[in-house]
Amino acid sequence: MAAKARNVIISEIEQCIASSGYGFSDWFVGITDKPKHQIFSTHKVRQTGDAWISRLALSDLQAAEIEDYFRSVRKTRGKPGPTTLDHVYVYAYRMKEHTSP
Repeated sequence: MAAKARNVIISEIEQCIASSGYGFSDWFVGITDKPKHQIFSTHKVRQTGDAWISRLALSDLQAAEIEDYFRSVRKTRGKPGPTTLDHVYVYAYRMKEHTSP
């Protein structure tokens, strides 16, 4: 997966959320170094049947800025993730009864 610019990642996540038919408040956005583990193991998202997206940012700081944008401007769920050199993936998923949270 190639790293993408901030505005591209924001646009792609916004398009994913819009196409789901649910509002931003029904979605969780976070950052991680291991997107598949975080999405499927930690948050219990189902690979098929659940709406989710993951994108590689250009840097850990950019990933944190994108995460903050969705929490503060778009009012998605989530909490500030650790800003480390490894946490360069931004992910989002629609929360359901079986996901955590």
